[in-house]
Amino acid sequence: MARAIILLIGCTLVSAGRSAPSVVSINLCTDQLVLNVASAEQILSLSWLAADEDESMMAERAGAYPRNYGSAEEVIRFAPDVVVAGLYSNPYTKSLLKRLGFTLVEIEPARSIADIERNLLRVGEAVERHAAALRTVQQMRNRIETLPQTTASSISAVVIRPGGYTIDRDSLARELLGLAGIHDSASDIGLDAWGSLSVETLLRTNPQLLIVSNYKLDTASLANAWLRHPAVVELSRTHSTVRLSASYWACGTPQSLESVDVLGRAAARML
Repeated sequence: MARAIILLIGCTLVSAGRSAPSVVSINLCTDQLVLNVASAEQILSLSWLAADEDESMMAERAGAYPRNYGSAEEVIRFAPDVVVAGLYSNPYTKSLLKRLGFTLVEIEPARSIADIERNLLRVGEAVERHAAALRTVQQMRNRIETLPQTTASSISAVVIRPGGYTIDRDSLARELLGLAGIHDSASDIGLDAWGSLSVETLLRTNPQLLIVSNYKLDTASLANAWLRHPAVVELSRTHSTVRLSASYWACGTPQSLESVDVLGRAAARML
């Protein structure tokens, strides 16, 4: 009832002839899932991060759509049939949208390739694009099957991010490293509190390869200052180093597999 009133007072109307549900995404990760599955005419709006090349693997495509800042007021203006949000998107926004009668689909973060497939299928079902989601899942599987056969964990590596943060033991990033034939050495020695590495811990791992996230490295911050510690700089100078866009692993999407190509080439140069 509330939603019907909103539509009557002048918000954007959903076309009666639309063949599939219209959709608004209010989360960076769900933006990219929607772009992978929904047809162009279904998408009414994506989050403001969708068109940021530092954040999104699909920034160029996302630039064609209006952006939102994840507020209920913005979603109401677009009047979508389906709203797709992250599990940790603003709970007040999600609660209000549910109370107003919007269909809200909440997507959990992907911690594995299997999770990416699950999320694609959930979004596909929500926007009535199940066949498109299945095709995307199959394309992912085909891509994995064509990856070069590598010796498991043939190269030891540590992923370092601004502030000394690395990757979790149970994570999509670690699975992607394995597909490239790279072993995450930080898991062997143990992580410091909150998944971060001290400089001392990093030096003790003595990895063959450093994988450095290049997220906004030109921005002045205490987090980026960690990467300029003399010991870290020296380690980068004496060890093979590859810089990887943070957008590869910021979200679990089919495009995350592109990181395997980048890492695989880096590993091949070391063999």
